[in-house]
Amino acid sequence: MSATEVKKPNVSKVIIERLQALDDLPHFPDALMKLERLLASGEDIHINDLVKLIAQDPRLAAGLIGVVNTAKYSMGTKVTDLSEAVTRIGTQDVRLMAHAINYKSTFKSKPPFSEKHFLRHAILSAFVAQELAKALHVNTGEAFLCGLMHDIGIYLLAVEDRDKYLQVMKLTEYDIDRLAPSEVEVFGTHHAMMSARLLQQWKFPQEVVMGVANHHSPHKATEPFQAHAYLTYLAEQAAFLLDVDNGVADLSEAHREEPSESLLAALEFFGLAYENFDEIIRQAFDTAQDAGMI
Repeated sequence: MSATEVKKPNVSKVIIERLQALDDLPHFPDALMKLERLLASGEDIHINDLVKLIAQDPRLAAGLIGVVNTAKYSMGTKVTDLSEAVTRIGTQDVRLMAHAINYKSTFKSKPPFSEKHFLRHAILSAFVAQELAKALHVNTGEAFLCGLMHDIGIYLLAVEDRDKYLQVMKLTEYDIDRLAPSEVEVFGTHHAMMSARLLQQWKFPQEVVMGVANHHSPHKATEPFQAHAYLTYLAEQAAFLLDVDNGVADLSEAHREEPSESLLAALEFFGLAYENFDEIIRQAFDTAQDAGMI
């Protein structure tokens, strides 16, 4: 680089830093961060250790008590004890349900779109990603987080400048294929990169970071992360096909009537027939409902 050249700042990084300075980033509680570190350590984990961590955050504890009494986990008797709830839900599902519970209440500012639709889309995408991962031999925990977090950058951009995001929505005309290009036109970056930048700051697994970063163009992901990128893309598409939009965009009518080339390419990447895909995503919808999450 010559002395006269000035390196352009990374737009996503600048926005994250500004939101952090304003204390307007989504909240990632200490208890959940410690839970992530404990489960990632590879050590043998005692239920009591999990219970102590979760008990540090009354909101997570109450949320898990609620989850254990839904159709997915209930055995006919009401559970009010956190230790029993954690035991019944199981170590891995506790982690995922804790993330989903936190996501539902993590946002500080109201966005210029339906927060209810946005959250429902994220939660359903997470359950779809987890169900797809079982069939496609991808880590189910990483898949769940990819689905849950893929659109969090939409919220970040909307909070950064509400009026600019309303302009994005106008340009997008409710078509998901137009969303990322419209964001780039207005902000100089798009929500997938914003999501990945935040997840990187939160020290999420690289597979999750890169899967989310490339979910609108999974074919561009480097080989080690292509499966996660394609899976995240499929989870988002599935939520739309199940009539759960993200409050900002949805599938075009043409792609509702006939699968898009990009959807078929993603299915082909995994060798998954559309009929099997449809069956899996409907099962995921039922599971998310049974868990009281959508």
